[in-house]
Amino acid sequence: MVAITNTTSLMFLKDELDTTFHEAEKQLEKWVEDHSQSEAVTACVEAFHSVRGIFQVLELRGAVLMSEEMEMLAQSLEKTDHPDKLSAALSQGIVLMTRYLEYVQLKDRGLPELLISGINEMRRAMGKALIQESHFFAVDLGRERYPEPETPETPRSDLPRLCRRLRHMYQVGLISVLRDKESGTGLKLMNRALTRIDRLCGPVQMGRLWWVARGMLEAMIVDEMPLTPARKNFLGQVDRQIKRVIYEGEGSLDKDVPLLLIKEGLYVVSLCSRSPGIVGELKQAFDLRPGLTDGELQDEITLMSGGGGSVVRTVAEGLKEELGHLKQSLDMAAQGVADNDYNDVADVMAKVASTLAMVNLNKEATQIKERAAKVRAWQGQEVDPESLDFQEMVDDLLVVENAVATLERSFAPRDDVHKEAGNSSISLYQLDDARMAVVGECRSGLSLTKRAVSAFMDNNWDPMHLANLPSILAGVSGGLTFLDLSRAGGVMDACRSYIEQTLLASNAETPTREQMDTLADAVTSLDYYLESMEEQKPIGETVLEVAEESMEELGYPVVRASSL
Repeated sequence: MVAITNTTSLMFLKDELDTTFHEAEKQLEKWVEDHSQSEAVTACVEAFHSVRGIFQVLELRGAVLMSEEMEMLAQSLEKTDHPDKLSAALSQGIVLMTRYLEYVQLKDRGLPELLISGINEMRRAMGKALIQESHFFAVDLGRERYPEPETPETPRSDLPRLCRRLRHMYQVGLISVLRDKESGTGLKLMNRALTRIDRLCGPVQMGRLWWVARGMLEAMIVDEMPLTPARKNFLGQVDRQIKRVIYEGEGSLDKDVPLLLIKEGLYVVSLCSRSPGIVGELKQAFDLRPGLTDGELQDEITLMSGGGGSVVRTVAEGLKEELGHLKQSLDMAAQGVADNDYNDVADVMAKVASTLAMVNLNKEATQIKERAAKVRAWQGQEVDPESLDFQEMVDDLLVVENAVATLERSFAPRDDVHKEAGNSSISLYQLDDARMAVVGECRSGLSLTKRAVSAFMDNNWDPMHLANLPSILAGVSGGLTFLDLSRAGGVMDACRSYIEQTLLASNAETPTREQMDTLADAVTSLDYYLESMEEQKPIGETVLEVAEESMEELGYPVVRASSL
């Protein structure tokens, strides 16, 4: 931690710093109003040069670099064709620096990482290369990989062909990440692909990058780290290195690994709060000692700059909860468990009507408001839960509930599970719950499949461990049919056929490890497809292409419903 060694000095100097930044802001506004005021630009440059010297004394590395960028940006104001863009970036930089000084004084530590986004905004405005997240991170990059990977059975000459399919798997996950879906499923898919590539390459120079990249992905998954632009860029750079293996062949494996990529990956690993698997290996090998976690870092960034959210989404969630309480009260009243205080029910319905009007569900708002007036008239009466009036009220609430569900869905990615109901008399929420229960059962079947295949490999290819798989996979296929996921069902049928006709055949030959890994690729890809739906962050059907390619490589191409 690089912190202020003399906070008393900062306390005395902060007033001077605040005054300097305030004066620089005034001079910048003066120049924005009249570009002929060259002396205003000169004053800004001198101000930023002055604070840079103070930050050097205070050993605030982030602030030193930030003020240096601000000085260069100010010097460029009169030389650019886009002065508005530069002046806006400079103005934002002044605000950020003011907040940063308040943060340092409050927390008594420097954390230069907090200024990286601000520094990059100014560098972006000037068309300069961005600095990495690991810019202020120090580590000995000369450490060797330990433990060393095993020498693979697969010939090096087969790598380009095998890596082509695995790169597709990696890219499917990468596309999900680049589209800001922030799905852990995409990261898991990428990690799976890199694990296979690492195993196929074995102890080569390029293996250090696969090792570090796998550790970074694992760290991001276990800590649910945000996908920052720098991290997305890192993952894209790894894809380019996989491409080298495909097009340059085995000669690329022993070339030097880009050290900046190694450093960036290790920085993310160092932020992981836990040490599972490869993350633990990397922390030990590179002596990455416990420090600030990524969660703590994001909290500090939020503390300094603030955050936001979706008002409409919050309203939709509140309506869902309100309707849930209302239905529960009516259910209890219908069973005679609670007093029939329909006045309270009418009040809640009127409140719901007002909220619906706020989010432009005017038709439903009018409908429930009129129903509330009728319900209020029930006070003191015995209302039969089987009566037409009571059933009409329930129908009105169902209409409102489905309208709210549709509103909530409009703020979530579309997938193949959360579909519209063919029958308007069915609750979308209940239908979603039923569908997600089936997704969960399908995933349980896939989990059993992966364990069975693993046991088959670990026990000298004993087919007894696969005996139950055909019936398990038939159940998964049935669930996928219920969900109307025909393409996923085709993958499952191909897997079942391969296991029955190749692995469990009376004259079955012992499969290779590569074949079993390819089968596992198909099953895992399908599992990730379903997992992304559970998380309501769908990765899309492109992941099924990976599964289809895997089954085709095993000689069991997937038959799509459209081709029947």
